[in-house]
Amino acid sequence: EKNVMQSKVQADTLVKKQTFEPTNTKSDEIQPSDLRSIFHDVNEVIGQTNHLDTTKVYQYDEASPIIKNEQLVTSRQPMQNSQTTIQANIQPMLQEQVHFQTSSEKMHGNFGFVKMLYNVLSEHEVDEKYINQIIDDVGNIISTDNSLDYLISNVYQKMVLKLGKPKTIHLPDAKQYVVFFVGPTGVGKTTTIAKIASKFKVEQGKKVALLTADTYRIAATEQLNVYAQILETPLNIVYTSEEINEKISEMKNYDLILVDTVGFSHKNEHQRDNMKQILETVDDSYQKEVYLVLSATTKYQDLKDIIDSYQGFTDFNMIFTKLDETTMYGNILNAKLYAGANLSYVTMGQNVPDDIAEIDMQKMVKQLLGGE
Repeated sequence: EKNVMQSKVQADTLVKKQTFEPTNTKSDEIQPSDLRSIFHDVNEVIGQTNHLDTTKVYQYDEASPIIKNEQLVTSRQPMQNSQTTIQANIQPMLQEQVHFQTSSEKMHGNFGFVKMLYNVLSEHEVDEKYINQIIDDVGNIISTDNSLDYLISNVYQKMVLKLGKPKTIHLPDAKQYVVFFVGPTGVGKTTTIAKIASKFKVEQGKKVALLTADTYRIAATEQLNVYAQILETPLNIVYTSEEINEKISEMKNYDLILVDTVGFSHKNEHQRDNMKQILETVDDSYQKEVYLVLSATTKYQDLKDIIDSYQGFTDFNMIFTKLDETTMYGNILNAKLYAGANLSYVTMGQNVPDDIAEIDMQKMVKQLLGGE
């Protein structure tokens, strides 16, 4: 109890000037290029140290300009993806390894294509169960009349359909929108929240507030507080499930409330029950949505255990982080098909607000099939 009380005192100190909207600030003064510049400095500091200094309280100085780095970081250009592109990348690879003969032996060649498809998906760590499902889906077109181009086209389309359409945050007109970010420790929930908050406040001009229910890790609270200071948006702390509606009510003038939560092991039943209670306590007058944040580098068996744990008490959409740390994307398809939940965003680095995007299903399938 003594440690918990000390954590509360430290956390309260960190955000004591951030529980309500800062005065004398104008959200329209912050530009995307400004945020990229200042977040660049913050991310470099975070990247150079394993632990933030929890004894230092960051305070916003209204007398000084928010931007300290004059060099602007430009946005990444969106990648163009098409069925034509995927066929151009994959077909030469398949033709090199699968020998297609004419007339009577054409059927044998098509089964060679299936074998090649199996190998390519296996290399990307797609689970055997789902590889067989994909092969079954295209089994009826494996015939003497279908060309390699036709087979590739059908596999591509089937896999895009399996991944479905991304489900991202869209603000309702009527209800206040409260979004919870849940998931294990170390997957990047806090940074993901900062990226989403930046995009909605700066790019869409929405009023965004932050809540944190993570009172176990003071460093996480401090990191979120740094982001709140940069965005000039309020940050408040939730200690118990009974407080959640009160804290949301205090931010009733905000369009979007993003809630950071404690990361816990799927084996920790006590913390899982606490999370369930917080989610169930949110009043029906608010529109609530939950996003499960997962790392693309996590082993599939662990992903299944995590998904099972959260599906035991809530529905969710899925965000995948750390795409820049792996070249194997099979687990994204595995998790999608195992959970039956919607995919939403992917992140590919620590840079706020740039390294996040709505998942591009066509690009993902192209990569799974060996394209670039």
